[in-house]
Amino acid sequence: MPVSDVKRFKKVKRKFYKNKLKVAFIADDIKTLNSFGIHHNATFGLMLASQELLNKKNTRGVLLLASSNDLKIKQGKVYGMFDEVFVHRGSRNYLKVLSRKEYLLDTLDVIFLRKDPPFDQSYLILSYILSLASCKTLILNDPHGVLRANEKLYACNFPELMPPTLVSSDKKEILQFLQKYKDIVIKPLFYKGGIGVEHLKLKDENVSKLITDAIKKYSILMAQKYLSVVKQGDKRILLLDGKILGAILRIPKKGEFRAHISRGAKYKKLKLSKRDLYVCNKLKPYLKRDGLFLTGVDLIGKYLIEINVTCPANIVEASECYKQDFAKKIILEALRKVNH
Repeated sequence: MPVSDVKRFKKVKRKFYKNKLKVAFIADDIKTLNSFGIHHNATFGLMLASQELLNKKNTRGVLLLASSNDLKIKQGKVYGMFDEVFVHRGSRNYLKVLSRKEYLLDTLDVIFLRKDPPFDQSYLILSYILSLASCKTLILNDPHGVLRANEKLYACNFPELMPPTLVSSDKKEILQFLQKYKDIVIKPLFYKGGIGVEHLKLKDENVSKLITDAIKKYSILMAQKYLSVVKQGDKRILLLDGKILGAILRIPKKGEFRAHISRGAKYKKLKLSKRDLYVCNKLKPYLKRDGLFLTGVDLIGKYLIEINVTCPANIVEASECYKQDFAKKIILEALRKVNH
């Protein structure tokens, strides 16, 4: 751990000598990770970093894990059934449940909301439930902010930063958008990992049916002008409390325009341009206002594409590229906020 991080941790932990620090994660898929997930899942990386800090000499604490279905409201207070867990990077038995206990969320020190999209009815309910506890417990990201910040639509607050964009459930409008720009991408609003994202060209014979089918399946779509520079990669910039933590360039595999690592994209450290810095500085006050502590900002070329707030990924990959433990930096900053 860098000297600066050691000093920060010593300051943070003094408060918790007498009380057992409780760091909790709400995530649905951690108990079923495959080998790829164990080495790349950002939530698991954050849990490993939390455990390492909680196990430091003279520090007392527990690492807790619950799924979204483990929460309940009783007499206006939010409770959850949490597993106290031990985690390690090994491919076998990477997570061990030590005990299971019900906690009043108000008694936890920090909760990391790490449920993956889709942002469906169950996600809405989870966010509403957590919002009842968030005034007394530090929840990251703030559920009120998550409710406000749909990952695709939140970027629409900054149209001057985006490529030409249309959000509509009207097939005719989307076809007119395609007619104007010749080459577009359509995507649903509530999914992740490139699910439902299609690249449409005016010359394609089946575009009308593709749009019809997409509207039928997803109800409303975002259409954007296709940016050919995506072949060189898209940018994932991680922001911690509005400040730049690190950035990677994700390069799609041959024959693919979606630059997701889960789809075989390669990645490397990104040197930020003046435009990248401008975009991040523009977003910072809005992210802080909405309690969006950890975000993943995606750009293609000079254009803002989306702002990931539900469960930002690529922390592990960025750490690898920078040869720094960003997960540990995130946990330290969260504990600093608890201390204040």
